[in-house]
Amino acid sequence: MKLRAKQTNRWNGSARACGQNTAFGFTLIELLVVISIIGVLASLVVGISAGASTSKKISATQVKLKELEALIENYKASFGGFPPDAKFANGQINTVTNQLFYELTGTVYQGGVFTSNQGGQGLNRQICRKFFGVDGIQNTVKESSKAKSFIELGASDFGQITTGDQVPVNLLLSPVRWPARPLAGVDSRGRNLEDYRPVKSQNPALRLLNPFQYRSSGRDRFNQASFDLWVDVPIRGKIYRISNWSQQPKVISRAD
Repeated sequence: MKLRAKQTNRWNGSARACGQNTAFGFTLIELLVVISIIGVLASLVVGISAGASTSKKISATQVKLKELEALIENYKASFGGFPPDAKFANGQINTVTNQLFYELTGTVYQGGVFTSNQGGQGLNRQICRKFFGVDGIQNTVKESSKAKSFIELGASDFGQITTGDQVPVNLLLSPVRWPARPLAGVDSRGRNLEDYRPVKSQNPALRLLNPFQYRSSGRDRFNQASFDLWVDVPIRGKIYRISNWSQQPKVISRAD
């Protein structure tokens, strides 16, 4: 035991002796090198995180679009045709304010009003003509017990546009909304990226909405044998067009 004690004391003494002639710590150059390394690592982590966030948003939107595709095909199997789009008498089609919400949830027609099986305020024929260019909803019945719904929606799956008549019209929404601030930049044709915002309104809340766009008529469709379904997803200053006519998102940006 005495030998061990002496050895320990001898070691401590040596350490103290060394400490008298040794300066511990970083020089200025060493500190700068360490700070630079930390900065590089931090930028890599942020870059990876941003990339993962972009991929996650695109993936979530693609999944939702595929689900809608399948539901629309189920609709065709039941009715013999795809849901009508918002085509007006002048031939123009409003792909944004389409009636997919009502056609896929199904409606009950009573008292001159089409009420969705999802609930909410119903639409009369005047509102249907104003927004959809048609007199009503194809998937409708007069008795609620016979109503047919193809979709179950959560609160975040749809949003409302309020008309001048204060009647809310429901639209199916993408998981990714538009930013509140205007989107800077242009595409390869010189078109402002902000022009791609689907809901152009003075109401800040409505400007955030990003509905799935739909077209089932007209000769300028990508899918002549079926329908076009797409949505423009804004992420980190770019717009990714996710559609049912392309497996990969199309980047709409200055280098489109």
